Amino acid sequence: MKQKIAVIGCGISGLSSALMLIREGHEVQIISKTLPPHTTSNKAAAFWSPYYAEGERVIRWAAESYEEYETLCLIGESGVSMTKLHRFRKKDFVEAEDWESAIPEGAYRALPAQQIPPGYEEGFEVEVPLIETQIFLPWLMDEFSDTGGQIIQRELKSLHELRNDYDLIIHCTGLDARTLVNDNAMMPVKGQIAMVDLHLNIPIILDESEPTYIVQRKDGMIVGGTREENVFSETTEEETLTDILERASKFIPAIKSARRITQWAGLRPYRNEVRLEKEGHIIHNYGHGGSGFTLAWGCAGEVVKLSRLS
Repeated sequence: MKQKIAVIGCGISGLSSALMLIREGHEVQIISKTLPPHTTSNKAAAFWSPYYAEGERVIRWAAESYEEYETLCLIGESGVSMTKLHRFRKKDFVEAEDWESAIPEGAYRALPAQQIPPGYEEGFEVEVPLIETQIFLPWLMDEFSDTGGQIIQRELKSLHELRNDYDLIIHCTGLDARTLVNDNAMMPVKGQIAMVDLHLNIPIILDESEPTYIVQRKDGMIVGGTREENVFSETTEEETLTDILERASKFIPAIKSARRITQWAGLRPYRNEVRLEKEGHIIHNYGHGGSGFTLAWGCAGEVVKLSRLS
C-alpha cells in the first residue's frame, strides 16, 4: 500500500532510507534543518569499517551495506569506489567482534611481517568501499529528487508536529535525537580531522586503537583522528591536530611537511546500541556512531521492512 512518508534528517541514514522507500513506490519527503554539505555525514572520512559497533544485527547491516556499495561503485558519478584498506592492530587492542564476517570471501588477507610497522602485532588488507562524501551525498539527493522525492529544509521541535500530515515518519536525526525525542542515551564522540595537499597511490591506513586513519580522496588526503567522548564543541585544536599529523606521519612521512588545506571536527552520534525500531507510526533509525556509512544501506533495508508492517 502506498504511504505518505516523512524522513527526518538528510545525512546518510536519512538519504538511504528515503531513497529505498521511494523506490518501494511511496510518496516520500525529506525534512531536515541541515542539508549537505552541512550535515555530520559530510564530515566523515567515509570508508566502510565497523567502528566501535558490534552485535549480530550490526554485522548483518554492515554486510548488506557492503553489497550495496559494490553496486554503487559501478556508477561512475556516484563517488563510490572499492579500495584497499590496511588495518593494523596493537597487541592489547580489543576491537569490535566478528566484523570480518561482514566481508566477502577473498576480500580479506593478513599482511606479511615486512609490511607491518614497528609497534604493531599484526596487519590486514581488506577491500572496502570508499565514499567521497562531497560527491556521493549530492548524488543521492539528485537520485531522490529525480525519483519524485521532495526535500524540505525545516527545523522541528517535536516529531508530533507531523503526526497529522503523514502515514509514517522515519526518524534519522542522529545526535539531535537527544532533544527531539529526549533520548539521553545519545552521546557525542568528537573527531578532529585535517586535510593535507598530498595525492599518493596508497591504501586507506587505519589504526583504530588511537585512532589514526589516512584516506586519499580526490580533493586531498584526509588525516585523522580523535575519539573524544561527551564533547559537544566542534572547534578544532591546534595541539590535537599536530598530534594527529605526527601519528599519521609514522605511516606516511610526507604528511609531516605537506601543506594543510583545511581542518574540521564532527560529532559522531554514538549510542550503546543503534536504535532501529517501530514505535507507533514512527520508525527510529539513529545512533550509528562512527559507522553511519558502514551501516546505512542495511539499516535502510530494515526501515523498508518495518514500513511494510504499517
